[in-house]
Amino acid sequence: MNFLRVIFIFLFLTSCIGNITSTVFGIGVNIGLDPRSPGLYLDDKLAETLIMKKIVQNNYKQIFLNVKVIDGTALLSGRVENAEDKLKLTKFAWETAGIKAVRNDIVIADETSFKQRAKDILISSQLSAALLINKKISSRNYNLETINGKIYIYGMARTSAEMEEVIKEAKLIPDVIEVVPSIILSDNLSRKNYL
Repeated sequence: MNFLRVIFIFLFLTSCIGNITSTVFGIGVNIGLDPRSPGLYLDDKLAETLIMKKIVQNNYKQIFLNVKVIDGTALLSGRVENAEDKLKLTKFAWETAGIKAVRNDIVIADETSFKQRAKDILISSQLSAALLINKKISSRNYNLETINGKIYIYGMARTSAEMEEVIKEAKLIPDVIEVVPSIILSDNLSRKNYL
């Protein structure tokens, strides 16, 4: 049975590849613009999928959750119901094949008011628009999440100047308490020449 699953996943992934320079994987990520090699990109996407599979299989009740894997590092953010759920998510990530590190930026939902959540959505929207307009930034390479006025930025920068520009844009948004960047420079990827 496991053999059939592996074959199915392999066929599914290979049928998606097509022309690598123009194929779109996931939501808003164009692999042609992603600085990771296609092999590293697929390894990271597979790890993301496996983490989410564990969450679903364990009947985890999520309120809001974002799982991103970059270069073998699982970046978890969002809101959960209690501290035990936060620990379970960290455990699921660490137990996933290919994960070298886990960063858990999840908060407990009771700590956030409805008014603050609305502000957080506005902050994220403003930063998304600012990154999209800024010609110095490849906005597709970044995921954003704002929790209690803190902007968490996950992604990969092509240059250190781009990384600084992203952080600068985040600090210009009104009502931002703190900017928490988890930005990896494409030159620092551990398996850059994977293929």
